[in-house]
Amino acid sequence: MTMRITRLTTYWTADEADTVIALLDELRDRLWETYGDQIIVLRRNAMQRCDSTTDQTELSFNEDIDF
Repeated sequence: MTMRITRLTTYWTADEADTVIALLDELRDRLWETYGDQIIVLRRNAMQRCDSTTDQTELSFNEDIDF
């Protein structure tokens, strides 16, 4: 995988920044309406894969430590 950098102009006026935020809010809402159920399934599946591949071992911390 190649890392890509996306450059974004940050010299906006407060009005321009507010317009962008409004656009992103609208975009998020429309995408959620269209793909919300599929996104939920996708995220649940991803979490299940992560949970099933965890190789963590529970450690006992009840042992006395000699100092």
